[in-house]
Amino acid sequence: MDEQPTSLPSTNEPVSYEETPVITPIPETPPPVRKPNKILGFFKGLLFFIILFVIGFVLSGYIRDYLSSIANKQASPSTPTTQQPTTAANESTNTGSLAFTTPEATPAAPTTYSVLNGLTRQPVADISFTLPGSVLPPICDGSACGSQGTYLPGGTRFTVAARGTGQVLADFRGKIISDAGGKPFTTSLTTIVGKPATEFTTFQTGSTIGGYAFSRMHGYMIEVIDTLSLEINHFSPSGITTDFAADELVFNSIVQSLTFGGIQKGSVTQ
Repeated sequence: MDEQPTSLPSTNEPVSYEETPVITPIPETPPPVRKPNKILGFFKGLLFFIILFVIGFVLSGYIRDYLSSIANKQASPSTPTTQQPTTAANESTNTGSLAFTTPEATPAAPTTYSVLNGLTRQPVADISFTLPGSVLPPICDGSACGSQGTYLPGGTRFTVAARGTGQVLADFRGKIISDAGGKPFTTSLTTIVGKPATEFTTFQTGSTIGGYAFSRMHGYMIEVIDTLSLEINHFSPSGITTDFAADELVFNSIVQSLTFGGIQKGSVTQ
């Protein structure tokens, strides 16, 4: 039995097939970026700087020693040996050793000063005193120059003034000795270099006629002649730390150095 050929499907018929979908790749997420540790970076930089500094310091020491050794060799060349000349038996080549010493500073010598007339700025005749060489010369206290003063080594102020006829300041006799504000001092009678005197002291604050505020004072009013007296004192300026006890010794030596020349009680001073 003859088999009939199988008929092929018509090529005009549509052939169905499944379309492969397009696969879109999923982008990879990059790993998070780590932020640098600022503190750790600072310490790393600091450590690096320290290491460089130590290396540089060590190298500079070696270089300095090397250059110093070269300089010493150049500064000290070998001295050639020379033959000394022959001398006679009775001649001596020993010139001795020369010793050089630095002269010590000589303390300044004490200086004698005159008391000034505050009006004429001229020395009052035959009245003088001596200050240690370490004390500066006295200068006028104020424009009127009623007194002159300077500072003693312990910081107290030394003052001297002529009082009486023809002077800026009045004589003390017949009056209460006090500061510029009227605070009276403690007084007692004594003798200074053969002249009648009144010693005065105070431990209370006050002010002088020259405008100096003080916290302690010791001095004398000395009767030179009937129309002239001499005030001499030292005091601690207010607000300043002074060695009053040490300056008291200096002040006493100044008082003992007072000279009145040929002036006698009852005579007239210029």
